[in-house]
Amino acid sequence: MKTSKLILLGIAMMLAGCSADEAQREQQGILSFSTSIEDFDGEPLTRTTLEGHAFEAGDKMKLKIICPFSSHTEFGETTYGNSFDAFWLLKWNAGQWATLTSADGFDINGDYSPSVSPDIYERYEAQQTPYVYTAQTWSEEQIFIAGAGTRVEQYSNVFHANQTKEANYKASDLMWAQTIQQTGSYNVHLSFRHVMSALLISVDANASLGISDDAVLTLEDMPDIDQAEVIVGDYYAAKSKVNSNDYGYKSKHACTKDDNGKVIGVAVVDDSQKRAYTKPIGSVAQTGTYTACHVGQRAYRLIVPPGTLSKQATFWLRDGEKRYSMSLSQTSFEAGKLYKITMKI
Repeated sequence: MKTSKLILLGIAMMLAGCSADEAQREQQGILSFSTSIEDFDGEPLTRTTLEGHAFEAGDKMKLKIICPFSSHTEFGETTYGNSFDAFWLLKWNAGQWATLTSADGFDINGDYSPSVSPDIYERYEAQQTPYVYTAQTWSEEQIFIAGAGTRVEQYSNVFHANQTKEANYKASDLMWAQTIQQTGSYNVHLSFRHVMSALLISVDANASLGISDDAVLTLEDMPDIDQAEVIVGDYYAAKSKVNSNDYGYKSKHACTKDDNGKVIGVAVVDDSQKRAYTKPIGSVAQTGTYTACHVGQRAYRLIVPPGTLSKQATFWLRDGEKRYSMSLSQTSFEAGKLYKITMKI
């Protein structure tokens, strides 16, 4: 009996110690994220943010936390209604991920005015159940009224067919990461990788042609996904407990295990069905024209969706009244791969 009492007393002291420690950790908010970015396969060794080697100030990520094997809504799985689809929204600031402020200009909590994003660093996440942290970059906040007055808000990664501006090129270069922890953790590493494909085009022209730095390069007969939200499959999305409505994360991102972490299509909002769904890029009309980003003397970069084209696309170089074209022999594009192409004139 004495031994049992001592054991129970010891357990009680341990529990008291844990409770005090948990409260202290929650108050301090010491959850931390470390991040890395995998280069495009085939990327040259130069180091610039345009080429996607590192995050820079103002880049944004949205984080979805799912505990797929727990029937309860665990800490981190919900933002208590302070963001749609229970996303934690962060920006890259001074070398780390920080919460958004009202100065960033986003209506995160749906009150029709700029608001602060929920603070992930205030959450205590050490529940003894597997945690899945899924993150991806995003560029735009989209708000619309669906169906019978249903307000939908989403933090979207939008594809830009016109990538002339560096900001549009970077916004189209979607990056994604997923980490699985056996228990909620204070230290989470997110290894981001590019889920789109990239082209690096060099124009090889005789000097006598006088190609200027104002020449514009386009790629025609590509999937027409301009201004569409690109969707990356998340095998665990089906277990998401907090979803705003049928226009949200679960409806668009749920997929098979084989498609986890892959671009599975673009989002379609269908009011007739009162929901959103994902349309495979292969079924999108191949009538789009993409405009490349000029990155140096006769050098251009372009982000394109992964997949296989139904026919060859065509490059056009326009320089004043001059016109040059070349068929693109490459018809299949792999996620995370850079294709080096020479346009010989």
